[in-house]
Amino acid sequence: MEDQHPAPHFQLTVASDALILFTTVLQSGIELKSRAGIPMGRFLNELPGFTADYIGDVVQTIFLNGTAIDDLTTPLEGHNPILALSAAMPGLAGAIFRKNSFHSALRTDTKKTDSVDKQQGNLTVTLKLFNSIAQERGLELLKKGVWIKTKPALVFFSKRESLLQKINTIEFEKKTIDTATFLSLLSQSEKINIRIA
Repeated sequence: MEDQHPAPHFQLTVASDALILFTTVLQSGIELKSRAGIPMGRFLNELPGFTADYIGDVVQTIFLNGTAIDDLTTPLEGHNPILALSAAMPGLAGAIFRKNSFHSALRTDTKKTDSVDKQQGNLTVTLKLFNSIAQERGLELLKKGVWIKTKPALVFFSKRESLLQKINTIEFEKKTIDTATFLSLLSQSEKINIRIA
């Protein structure tokens, strides 16, 4: 259920040497509006820095709703598709789930057989970025501002006191607040927009 009040916006100014550490929050997933039925490759290509070469060379593992996907023409459909991206993972598991892998036949087929009604209009995609992809592409997303559910954000910040100490200022509704107030406000909304610079 959506909040009755507009989702709060926060701007965090962070020590430059710690910026890269904040990209870990992208593992929890950010919410992006898109068009129902858009091919997965086109959706990714519209993100900053996700060129065709980057997607082809660096993005080695793609999960859509928990299923490894090789075909970038796969449409994004359903209530809230979850798309997870990773660079090459080590070992046999990495080889099995790597897109277009020789070992892809070893995957367990977890594709749903239920038919999904073709949608029209918009949908919300939850995008999760891991390892070097989060580090390489995440900063630009965070600097523009991302929508994130507050529960994972609260867990992320609550468990990283050393990271909180790297925040120079937090702005909320054009006022500077402290970290305790920030964490308190996180628990009062379903989602937030957070911008980190």
